[in-house]
Amino acid sequence: MSATDRLDLKLSSSDKQLFVMAAALEGISVAAFVRSAAKQRATEAIQRDRAVSLSTRDYEAFHTALAQPFRPNEALQESMREVQARVKRV
Repeated sequence: MSATDRLDLKLSSSDKQLFVMAAALEGISVAAFVRSAAKQRATEAIQRDRAVSLSTRDYEAFHTALAQPFRPNEALQESMREVQARVKRV
């Protein structure tokens, strides 16, 4: 890994000691330990944010809606008619 950016942070002595002990147990540097732990938490946070969770009832409603053929409502049909009137094919 070629690290070029820095991230400086202040932490309590007890937090630092915790990181030092954990890094020693894993046989890696404190920087590597903190980098690895932070990456893991960041990845988990992003995955949680992107995940969609539905109740059984909501899933069934969503699945039923997907199974139905698409029927444009009146507003969409009107918009499509307007576009067809304005756009001429060459």
